[in-house]
Amino acid sequence: MARSAASGQRFACVESETRDERPSFAPGCSAAEGTIDDQRHPVTHATAIELRHLRYFLAVYEELHFGRAAERLHMAQPPLSQAIRKLEDELGVQLLHRTSRVVTATEAGRIFADEARKVFNALDRAVLEARRAGGLGAALRIGCIPSLPIDRLLRFLGALHERAPDIKTRVTHLPFLEQARLLRSGELDVGVFHGVEGTPDVEVEPLFAGERLAVLLPPSHTLAAQKSLSADDLRDETVVCFPRSANPSLYDGLLSRLEEAGFSFQGLREAGGSNERDLILGVADGLGVAVAPHSLVDVSEAGAIVIRRPLEPPLAMPDTVVAWRADPPRQLLSALEIVRNVAHDLRGRAAAA
Repeated sequence: MARSAASGQRFACVESETRDERPSFAPGCSAAEGTIDDQRHPVTHATAIELRHLRYFLAVYEELHFGRAAERLHMAQPPLSQAIRKLEDELGVQLLHRTSRVVTATEAGRIFADEARKVFNALDRAVLEARRAGGLGAALRIGCIPSLPIDRLLRFLGALHERAPDIKTRVTHLPFLEQARLLRSGELDVGVFHGVEGTPDVEVEPLFAGERLAVLLPPSHTLAAQKSLSADDLRDETVVCFPRSANPSLYDGLLSRLEEAGFSFQGLREAGGSNERDLILGVADGLGVAVAPHSLVDVSEAGAIVIRRPLEPPLAMPDTVVAWRADPPRQLLSALEIVRNVAHDLRGRAAAA
């Protein structure tokens, strides 16, 4: 059971075996009345939502494109669109804005996505803890920041599986602060994020060199004709940035790095959310320019609505690190030593290339 922040009601999450099967209800929930009789959870008028519909919504939310989401889910687009409409009808709120050009999330959609991820995280934890309690080997729970280029993530996982084929992994995309919290609480085994200062009780190992920074601009911007952009070029620009609350250490560190290189701006304006697509849409809507990792334009169809130009002089993001609790449980020690060695080897190969 999880609470929908959008509707303020509890919903029962169940998954049907077939697409035509009628929604099931959790124990104590009457299919006729749609209410929960369990007195330990005295909630009425519960909404029955299937887990597969949450997966559908998260795919569309993350891709911001129904066609790509359908491909990712291995299904046709019309049933996916119908499922999202049905979900919105069940909740009584609009989760996505749809136009012929783009798909964007509403505030209710952003909140619902955060809560839906918590549902899957809770389910994953329940399964893993049950397997551990039953003496079965559990997957290594890995968190990864959403902005890490997929080729880097696959390179890390490939090297890990090559070194230790018996290690199973389960990767969840999570923002930095959520990873740090889950690492400390023992709900996550390994984290992958930008290396920043001020992460107590967490041990880190460098994994990848920091990615190059680039300036994101609308194609119609007056600076779009230039091949690279200097401090003088950007002095009168407003910069769209992630909310500082999403990662204060990274936010402050990037601004310091830019200032030390001589860059200053007319002002800073926070994007509507911490998702990389929020930053891209802010630039596309004319809120300002953005300084972001070079690969960010490769996300979805960002290249159709914004362009990128390198900074002069060149600057880079902090290194990507792999992290774990400073006092991990004993059963994880051997796996974490393998993770450390894999990270060390990947950095060594990159330095030798």
